[in-house]
Amino acid sequence: MNAVLRPFRLLALAACATATAQQPVPVPVTVRTAMPQPLAVNDTAVAPGRTEAVESARIFTRATGIVRERRCDIGDRVEAGAVLALIDAPELDQAVRAAEAQVEQARVRAVNTRAEADRAASLVDTQAMSREEADRRTADAAAAAAALLVAEAEAARLRELQGFATVKAPFRGVVAARNFDRGDRVRGDAAGTDGWLYELVRLDELRFVLPAAPELALRLADAPLPTVRFREFPGRTFPATAVRTSRVFDPATGTMRVELRLANADLLLPAGLSGEAVFTLPALPGGFLVPNNALLLRAGQPTLVVVRDGKVALLPVATGRTRGQQVEVAHAELTATTVVVVNPNAMLRPGDVVQVAPPSTPGPGPR
Repeated sequence: MNAVLRPFRLLALAACATATAQQPVPVPVTVRTAMPQPLAVNDTAVAPGRTEAVESARIFTRATGIVRERRCDIGDRVEAGAVLALIDAPELDQAVRAAEAQVEQARVRAVNTRAEADRAASLVDTQAMSREEADRRTADAAAAAAALLVAEAEAARLRELQGFATVKAPFRGVVAARNFDRGDRVRGDAAGTDGWLYELVRLDELRFVLPAAPELALRLADAPLPTVRFREFPGRTFPATAVRTSRVFDPATGTMRVELRLANADLLLPAGLSGEAVFTLPALPGGFLVPNNALLLRAGQPTLVVVRDGKVALLPVATGRTRGQQVEVAHAELTATTVVVVNPNAMLRPGDVVQVAPPSTPGPGPR
């Protein structure tokens, strides 16, 4: 039986071998490539921002009355402690006089009760007064002394309120806004924020505030102090004296608040002026520029598809700033001769054989 079937088995094997030999060999995928460009030693970043006053306050009064005198107006420069306005508060003045009279009454009572307590203590020694009566008089003296402290505290509180009838500048600055006229009635106990009198800003130093993307914010620690320029002052730059960062990224915008300090002793720059901060940043260590469309996301990690000996390899990279059509990347194995696939197919896997089209070197990206 086996001898009969052997010729048929041989014929079947020959037919399978012929069919296998006739199957086409897969053609390698053709990919476009580019060469990474090494980063310069230093990089320039420009970020838009706006000036703000280094200090700003809305000035209220806690005295209720009628404005008798307004000594300052919008644009005036004032020194710390300068009188800005005077308020007539006759009810408060009378309350202060009444409180001072109550202090005198409490002081007289405290002196009298203390004298009676001392006299009672001496009479106890001669048994002319009972111990209970002496203790009662001592307690009255202590209560009178406490009442004097209460009266003095109330008088001091009213005198403090009376002092608010003279509105003073808390710091040196410029009057940016006013919210009253002479003769207006102001309420010192008004709720809300509508009862302010002046808005005072300090402009001899300015903040320059900008929202910084992660690729800028995380590299400021190693960068020198930047300069700021404004379109309204062509050809001039203003050096920053300090850099502060909030250390928190806003989840809504993905940016971090960065504040620069600008000296402005001559008050040349106003608050609210838009400009640009120019940073000189150290290059990303071991960094290169590659086209934006060369990056893939694999498991949340930016990845380059590279070609080695005609086969695909994946290279996870750290990314930096985006510069127009290019992006900064870094990896220990990335060199200027690495063949990087541009616009790679997401179906490519490590070890796939590919055919490389002639590489093109991208021009330098915008700086």
